[in-house]
Amino acid sequence: ESDRAHPLLSDPSNYRDIETGLTLVGIVGIKDPARPEVSDSIRLCSEAGIRVMMITGDARDTAVAIARDVNIFPPLEEAGNGVVKAYEGREFFEKPEAEQLELIKTGNVVFCRAEPADKQKLVKMLQSLDEIPAMTGDGVNDAPALQQAAIGIAMGITGTEVSKEAADMVLADDNFSTIVSAVEEGRCIYANMQAFICFLISCNIGEIC
Repeated sequence: ESDRAHPLLSDPSNYRDIETGLTLVGIVGIKDPARPEVSDSIRLCSEAGIRVMMITGDARDTAVAIARDVNIFPPLEEAGNGVVKAYEGREFFEKPEAEQLELIKTGNVVFCRAEPADKQKLVKMLQSLDEIPAMTGDGVNDAPALQQAAIGIAMGITGTEVSKEAADMVLADDNFSTIVSAVEEGRCIYANMQAFICFLISCNIGEIC
């Protein structure tokens, strides 16, 4: 009986009386902030020529505010009257296909009120533009997009087993900054391989001739 509703709430006709004569004591705001290192990581992405697209179920204003906090969009004081690329999923996919492709060709983009199926659509569109998209996800519904992307990245802590199986890479710490560090290390290895191959060719070309 301990989990039974309060007797006063069992009759809807009591609701008006219960909600009358109340005193506002205060308002509480709850914020789920991004990790402090994410802002610098996204700045490094921009410097490295990597575009960041945020896909979220949040409302547009919330999504844009978060995007400004983490450097996906410039801060409000620096943005001026510039229009940011933030679209609700349904709004975006109702546009003509040519316009959709034009909007995602350049710059960072935020998609809000998006559904899991929208991720896979966006991956396919980016691939049609000869981009190499990486996609992050943690849920069962993210699996198709993770598998479709050139590099699917699942969360190791909060991710489901389905998403981990579909992904190419699993983040052990669920941290975006780890992706940036991995890209940096990978580019260093690639540059070293290029230098080594060029060195071998230049040293041994005489023996071949």
